[in-house]
Amino acid sequence: MTRRFERHCGRVHVEPQRECFVTRDQLGEEAEHLPDSPRYWLREVVLLGDNQPWLLGRTVIPLETLTGPDLALVDLGTLPLGRYLFSSDELTRDYIHIGRQDALWARRSRLRLAGKPLLLTELFLPASPLYATGSSVAE
Repeated sequence: MTRRFERHCGRVHVEPQRECFVTRDQLGEEAEHLPDSPRYWLREVVLLGDNQPWLLGRTVIPLETLTGPDLALVDLGTLPLGRYLFSSDELTRDYIHIGRQDALWARRSRLRLAGKPLLLTELFLPASPLYATGSSVAE
């Protein structure tokens, strides 16, 4: 999504909002999409294009996914998740669900890095170019 957004502005950047470990009980219905784990890494960010908030992103990663080089997922800071994920030759997608939350488009994907799952939820905010250009959230 970062690369797509870059076509619509001069600068895309990430502002982390929350990064911490949480328990399965704190995940709510998201827990249904992930294997049981003692802890999960939670990362919530705002993705901005030319300082306009375009997307809210929420990533949930089971502790077992955070092994080897993928332990770097807990230290992304202002790096967009997509920059990390799509640099891997071992990224696959189990599914993508598209829906709406009120008037806003949203999508949820369960991805796998080297066979290990993570859950990514994205909410496209009103200023997102998605609404102006007629782009698809499935892209």
